[in-house]
Amino acid sequence: MKRLLSLLVSTTALVFILVQCNGDDPIKDPIDKPVKNVVPAQLTTPFNEAQYTIGEAVEVAIKINAPEGISNLELFVDDTLYAGELSIEDQNITIITDSLSKVGWTKILLSYTDADGKRRSDFRKIVYFSNLFPSQKNATIVNTYTHDKGSYTQGLEFYEGALYEGTGQYNRSVLSEVELTTGTQIRKHDLDGSIFGEGITILNDTIYQITYRAQTCYMYDMDFNQIGMFKYDGEGWGLCNDGENLIMSNGDSEIVWRNPRTFEVVKSIEVFDDDQSVDQLNELELINGRLFMNIYRANKIAEVDTATGKVMAYINCQNLANDANDFGNDVLNGIAYNPATGKIYVTGKLWPKLYEVKFE
Repeated sequence: MKRLLSLLVSTTALVFILVQCNGDDPIKDPIDKPVKNVVPAQLTTPFNEAQYTIGEAVEVAIKINAPEGISNLELFVDDTLYAGELSIEDQNITIITDSLSKVGWTKILLSYTDADGKRRSDFRKIVYFSNLFPSQKNATIVNTYTHDKGSYTQGLEFYEGALYEGTGQYNRSVLSEVELTTGTQIRKHDLDGSIFGEGITILNDTIYQITYRAQTCYMYDMDFNQIGMFKYDGEGWGLCNDGENLIMSNGDSEIVWRNPRTFEVVKSIEVFDDDQSVDQLNELELINGRLFMNIYRANKIAEVDTATGKVMAYINCQNLANDANDFGNDVLNGIAYNPATGKIYVTGKLWPKLYEVKFE
């Protein structure tokens, strides 16, 4: 049947060609058509989505096709002017990166004013991978404590010596103060049943709790009274702070810093190692200037440089998952650092145990 259909198509095409050849109007050669809409200036390199490693130079080639009337030729890297007042001619510009450069996606944009006074541009998106191979560490168990088996842990944080926990799931999400050694909830605040709670953090006596898909951050005083809220776009996963701004994950490879008074984004990084982007970033903790992040559904933690987004180390926590193995367990999630003692604690969703650990 397929061979017959092919024959019919071929016969029909032949008849169409004969009719066209016998027609009165000759087919115009497209080469004779005038060329329109010439792009005055463009980037010819790098190619879109080209891959580089931090430390490699990026060669940017600018091609001028119609120089008449072009002015204000400039090259931007992301939103920062890299080269301005460029001469209106074909040229190459080298973009240099060093150990302080951020990993992740970067936009290279050529901007200029054309002969009609319109602002025009051409751009490429490229990606930088880390120049560092992450070191490999292990989470060594120092002490083991009881953790509430019913707690679907989303946020875990010490504040002034007390341990606080935020949990998830619809109709079960709470904010609580927890007794460290027994896992007992000293006091708690139940979220509305329609809300799926996520990460928490405490800054200047204000508790912040983000939500999974409600796009809302709730604010509480230290007595768990709600004192405000912020709206944001997208999902909420993990939350911590650096003493000045809130630091938030949303389930992909991006981490954003937010103003605690407005919730506006102050800065962001993307998390990459030497080979790939690292997404599914969940609960966060800032320890001695480095971000430690649970990777959802992986029994490991990423240690990340806050300035560049480079993964500095991966911390294997498989031994914790094996020790905490229990019916109904979910994934590793929850990192808390007590600055008063210098001790680090890790647990998981619905885990029966909380661990004091060392990363080494």
